[in-house]
Amino acid sequence: MSGEPKEAQADAEATPTEVDTGADAVVRALENAGVDHLFGVQGGAIMPVYDALYDSGMTHVTMAHEQGAAHAADAYGVVSGEPGVCMATSGPGATNLVTGLADANMDSDPVVALTGQVPTEFVGSDAFQETDTVGVTGPVTKANVFADDADTVGSDVGTAVALAGEGRQGPTLVDLPKDVTNGETSRGDPGEPRTPSTYRPPETADPEAVNEAIEALSAADRPVVLAGGGVVKAGACEELRSFATDHGIPVVTTMPAIGAFPEDHDLSLEWAGMHGTGYANMALTMTDCMLAVGTRFDDRLTGGVETFAPDAEIVHVDIDPAEISKNVEADYPLVGDAAAVLEQVAAAMSRSPSAGAWREQCRAWKAEYPMDYAAPADKPVKPQYVVEAFDEATADDTVVTTGVGQHQMWASQYWTFTEPRTWVSSHGLGTMGYGLPAAIGARVAADDRPVVCFDGDGSFLMTCQELSVAVREDLDITVVVLNNAAVGMVRQWQDAFFEERHVASEYPWVPEFDALAEAFGARGFRIESYEEIEAVVEAATAYDGPSVVDAHIDPDENVYPMVPSGGDNGLFALSEDQL
Repeated sequence: MSGEPKEAQADAEATPTEVDTGADAVVRALENAGVDHLFGVQGGAIMPVYDALYDSGMTHVTMAHEQGAAHAADAYGVVSGEPGVCMATSGPGATNLVTGLADANMDSDPVVALTGQVPTEFVGSDAFQETDTVGVTGPVTKANVFADDADTVGSDVGTAVALAGEGRQGPTLVDLPKDVTNGETSRGDPGEPRTPSTYRPPETADPEAVNEAIEALSAADRPVVLAGGGVVKAGACEELRSFATDHGIPVVTTMPAIGAFPEDHDLSLEWAGMHGTGYANMALTMTDCMLAVGTRFDDRLTGGVETFAPDAEIVHVDIDPAEISKNVEADYPLVGDAAAVLEQVAAAMSRSPSAGAWREQCRAWKAEYPMDYAAPADKPVKPQYVVEAFDEATADDTVVTTGVGQHQMWASQYWTFTEPRTWVSSHGLGTMGYGLPAAIGARVAADDRPVVCFDGDGSFLMTCQELSVAVREDLDITVVVLNNAAVGMVRQWQDAFFEERHVASEYPWVPEFDALAEAFGARGFRIESYEEIEAVVEAATAYDGPSVVDAHIDPDENVYPMVPSGGDNGLFALSEDQL
């Protein structure tokens, strides 16, 4: 890691930062919050805060680009469960964070952004590198604030950390004018991070509403649990597993909730939606009672809302009342923390539904719509085979990050996830380039667990400069570029819906990614045939440092099952001619 020698850092950890300036207060607030790592890029307006970091025990990872800093902080938060922190200077530094903050906002990931700002007397004068950062980021943050006083800036930062991690998680931002961070303060220690007294996220659901919901669940013939990303955010995976297994109810996850329920369990139907399993989509279509926990029912999950779970009574658990009945009407709204409400439901539910025939039907769908594929030895390598090969060669607690595109779907479909916080991807915003910087953040948070990033050639090209960070910090990550010389998902849609007119989707000019890795100082590997896969997988995963595998895959391979946008989940296509 970059920064002071370990001995100096150890001494600093024993002595919290002395608070003489606003910048000192910022750093002390982060220390009080238990922050260990920060991701950022230096610059003029944020320089006082970086200077205050000099004697701090926190470790700063200098990223190649501010967008990478935001994604790394995001992934750090997903894997650790604690807010990730990113830093940038004013103007372009702050605006370069916006994509990462919007990504975290869509996925309710806990991120704190600290941005430098021109001195307050210059605000509004179009000063050098001035941007209305609070105005720009307002729509894509849970909360943001313009710090205007050296005496209160520490508490501003503490509040931002607390808000990012409590209730419905999300990104927060503190804009730090240079005169405020340079300014002297006699206020001293800003104290522990705390949310405003007016912020009271609900904990438990109304008991009467819980009783009504369990009556519907107990009486159901075809019950299903739909676990959303909120289950992972709330640390409710054990409660989910206990409830489902105690009552024999099949479990479907959304894509953000992958790993919340072990996919090798008999009750698991894996994840549903546009490219989810056929059996998960059939279960959601045919269920008569759905317990949906921590999901916002986005369009990639539901397809056409009018055809989504048409015969089901919906029990919707969510900590954010704004999500209840926003997209799908809830028959039984249960507003509260996912773990607490699942405990309420479990305690009150004394009778399991009679769902033996339903479980058998779900097993029959698994047999009817298996996730299989043809892999002729004399044809180009199938991406699914590459994903499965890396899965078999790594431990169950391996953290998988991805960019966005076909490779993301193959990774989520053909890797078997059995533990939470091992799947790290961009869901709601669909941000290409997320995978590599996310792998850096995940690596910092993941202790000794392996980290594998699946990327596409198009996605990798957007943030490949972050490979310099992985090399400099000697981070043990394995990046697998599923290279089809195209923005594959766009090409797939052009084939299906635009009469195969390939406009700006084919990349015949992509570099040799294994050679590019070597130029950065990482190890580069190449796969062009099935015979090479076993040896390359073994070598890449064994290498103690960053490695990149340029896996040349079948350029014509597409992602199936597929539900066309706005379509009926129960009418998923298994091939292009079914679209």
